[in-house]
Amino acid sequence: MKDEIEKIVEPVIERHDCFLWGLEILRGRKRPTLRIYIDSDKGANIDDCENISKDLNYEIDLDSSFGDDYVLEVSTPGISRRFFKQSQLESYIGEELKVKLREPLEGIKNIEGTLVDCNKEYFLIESLNLEYKLNFNDIDFCKLEPNFDKLMKEENYAK
Repeated sequence: MKDEIEKIVEPVIERHDCFLWGLEILRGRKRPTLRIYIDSDKGANIDDCENISKDLNYEIDLDSSFGDDYVLEVSTPGISRRFFKQSQLESYIGEELKVKLREPLEGIKNIEGTLVDCNKEYFLIESLNLEYKLNFNDIDFCKLEPNFDKLMKEENYAK
């Protein structure tokens, strides 16, 4: 179902000079939620989210996938962004990640560490002087853990 929805929403998002970062389908008790994350090379903003959301409300194919009663949310991935594809990690080498594995690896299911390498087959995280070679298919969840101290220093230095 996600692949079908991606095919529907990607052209709409691209018309606004943005790209699809990822999407989630949340099944609530009352009605489902379609959460779409967008980004742009220049950085997506609230206006992009609003305009794309309005355009998606006219996509009849989405209504046929979900029915008439669903919640549509369009957002940027934010500073603590979740990664939906292994290829998204490539520009985040040196950054801190939080990863939840589908199955425990050496008795560990949650890993927080530094992304030290990434290619098409695996990505490598260093945590507590250990390296974990992972494939995106083996993880349940992966997100950026920003270093706010470092960000604040960079922000203050820039002024």
